[in-house]
Amino acid sequence: MKLLSYIGTVGLILFCNLHVAQAERLDAIAAIVNGEVITCYEVEQAYQGLKTQLQQSGNVLPDYQVLFERAMESRIQRILQHQEAKRLGLRVTEEEVDAAMADVEQRNNLRPGQLLEVLQAQGIDVDEYRETLKDRILNSRLVNVAVRSKLSVSEEAKREYYRKHLKNPKPVREVRTSQMFIALPANADSDTVAKQRAKAEAYYQRFLAGEDFEQIVTLESDAPNAVEGGDMGWVSQGGVKGAFTQIFDVPVGGITKPIRSAAGFHIIKVMDERMRMPERLQPYDEVRARHILLQVPPSADVDTQIKIRQQAEKIAQEMQGTSDEAFAVRAKELSQGPSATKGGDLGWFRRGQMVKPFEDVVFTMQPGDTSGVVETQFGLHIIRLVEKRTINPNAYEAHQENIGQLLLETEMQQELPRWMNGLIAQADIEKRSCDLMSPALNGKAGAREDAPALKPLAHVSTDVDEGSAVEAQVMLPADTLRLWQEAWQKRDLPTYFSLYHGGQSPDKRFSSFAQWKAYKERAIQQHQDIHIDISNIQEEVLADHRVKISFDQRFKSNRLDDFDHKEMIMEKVQGSWKILVERIVK
Repeated sequence: MKLLSYIGTVGLILFCNLHVAQAERLDAIAAIVNGEVITCYEVEQAYQGLKTQLQQSGNVLPDYQVLFERAMESRIQRILQHQEAKRLGLRVTEEEVDAAMADVEQRNNLRPGQLLEVLQAQGIDVDEYRETLKDRILNSRLVNVAVRSKLSVSEEAKREYYRKHLKNPKPVREVRTSQMFIALPANADSDTVAKQRAKAEAYYQRFLAGEDFEQIVTLESDAPNAVEGGDMGWVSQGGVKGAFTQIFDVPVGGITKPIRSAAGFHIIKVMDERMRMPERLQPYDEVRARHILLQVPPSADVDTQIKIRQQAEKIAQEMQGTSDEAFAVRAKELSQGPSATKGGDLGWFRRGQMVKPFEDVVFTMQPGDTSGVVETQFGLHIIRLVEKRTINPNAYEAHQENIGQLLLETEMQQELPRWMNGLIAQADIEKRSCDLMSPALNGKAGAREDAPALKPLAHVSTDVDEGSAVEAQVMLPADTLRLWQEAWQKRDLPTYFSLYHGGQSPDKRFSSFAQWKAYKERAIQQHQDIHIDISNIQEEVLADHRVKISFDQRFKSNRLDDFDHKEMIMEKVQGSWKILVERIVK
């Protein structure tokens, strides 16, 4: 009988030596960063992202090698940031990514779970989207610990900002800026400074001559956010200092001359402008209160409800005239709300931040007063007013925190590039070659003209006789793929995981097979009625015991309808082909 492979009978295709060589380059090492490998495949993926970004911006694409080198630098920076985060013990859990996705849904008025549908409709891979979110959360955490926490803003600096810009407010021009940054190494000598100054001046002349600012920044700036075009966001008067204040004299579309800082040279372009009008706000009251909350179960009968209310009234009577400390102790003992561990302390709040029945009572109380029983949708409350104050929203105290954050951001604009360049300078980086790689692989549109066409070399028969069918079940890579497809559709997890190598995570996002397995098990169990179609299958020999299989995959379930182009690298282990690497290819 014929042994079926994939879907129906699909012959295995081996490609000529050139194709094998190109596949080897794809999985070859592009760079080693402090002992951690970056593959040519990863750099190629980063290249494709940069290429798409420039095309969408309407820019003329530079030479392939220039863009490929930029992609290499972005991967090196990412690895260094991940390594530094690991050194500092920073990590992001899957639960935190789930919470971030829920926040995205809430901010965009989407129902729970609808983000997956939106991503699918836009052709965005969910796993890649989650990985991007995870990276952003981790990088934000890293920057806060490694850079922001080491900066400080003096009280005098904050008060000076308030005196100049907020005490007597007037219309203020704000500008959105981007920067071209030319870094200076730490303790640079005069020759190095002169060389970098000349480099900055050369860029300045190119910009004056009309060369595209965003494209040059994306390809050549030393700033950590260069591949995003060097965007620095909106800046207002007082948000920058020294020579940087000249940006407020530059029209939209204009650029500054090179500005020297401790980190290097900056050329700033004004991208947009707006006027922020002054606003005088009315004073308002804030209160700090504690409460003891007794919850009433929805299923409680009338007798139970009466008993809970009687208990609340008894507590309210006992708390009349007691000290704040005594109330806090009782709240820890009796309260059923989340503030119980803090003695019922709700902190400072103003009108509009609590439910109306609660506010109607607490804002009529005086410090030291204890209320009777107050009923809301959350249950029965006994309230203690701790403090009351009137806030002047125009006073320094009301702006103090925001001013501090604004001035910290100003310092961050200079310190972040310096920190990133410090990581690069201290790293052991070995760059290798990915020669002959093309912007599009495997003869697809956009491949370099000098890449010869790839031709099939031979067909390999899949015929086996009846008696050997069982023994041959996983003798071919095609059979592993077929069993993998069937096990996934049936949610047969033992069979599914047995088809993987097990010695390493098949997904580079996970540090171990166990970690990947736990993630994958959870992901598969979330879907029902799974159906998988596989088509356009190709196989390439990478080495004596390794092959790469490429295919198109249509995944359908009760929750998702998705299409991906996938690659698997399989390794022959004791006569069976096991999945070593699995990845989505854009």
